[in-house]
Amino acid sequence: MLQRDYMMRMIESMTETLGQMMGLRKQQKQEEALALSGDLLEKLLRMKPELARKLSAGDLISMLGQRGTADPEDLRALGTLMSAEADTFEELGREAEAAALRGKALHMMLAAEVEEQAHASVLAEELGLTAGAVQQTSESDTSPDKSDEAALLMERLGNARLPRSTGLLAAEVCERRGWYDKAENYLYAMYEDGVGKAGDLKDFYTRLLLKSDEQLEAGGLPREELMLGLDELDR
Repeated sequence: MLQRDYMMRMIESMTETLGQMMGLRKQQKQEEALALSGDLLEKLLRMKPELARKLSAGDLISMLGQRGTADPEDLRALGTLMSAEADTFEELGREAEAAALRGKALHMMLAAEVEEQAHASVLAEELGLTAGAVQQTSESDTSPDKSDEAALLMERLGNARLPRSTGLLAAEVCERRGWYDKAENYLYAMYEDGVGKAGDLKDFYTRLLLKSDEQLEAGGLPREELMLGLDELDR
């Protein structure tokens, strides 16, 4: 309980910190903005911000969830902070650091969404709800603003290479939202880069075979393209 209260206080101070950072950045005081965000980052993770920024997304999540699974709001808070830091590094011309932080921020946002889906599934199972009801519940629990944060980060990153863990999360979330073409893009990009597996793509295509033509069309991946993708993997 004490740990949760501490994290809630940190999250509550996030809005104020982000506002102060924005003000400093408008004054071209990016280094001061990073010092401010670094203070909050250190309080959230209880380690020096320089070290926290170098950790992988998986390590950061482990730090947040030392006493169990990281709470979705904790993940989203850290993602929001790292996204703001990425913008600040970009303004300083430190593109590589900005891209790395933005990738970790995306991972946090996606992990938060997946964790919320898992919570909804557990609740639905306890209540004896159907799979369709689970989907409706999870959609109602995810506000447009929350969804847009992840979508915006995906757009900002474009075709940037992502770690396998982040790419798989992105593909999972896109598939769940019905963005089948984007899910395929993530899986195929990783496959071409050598960090993905043919099995990831084949499993994805196999799941989509169960969808209706209308669903596939709406998701940007018509059945003809799906079958072409499967054929290429089998060659």
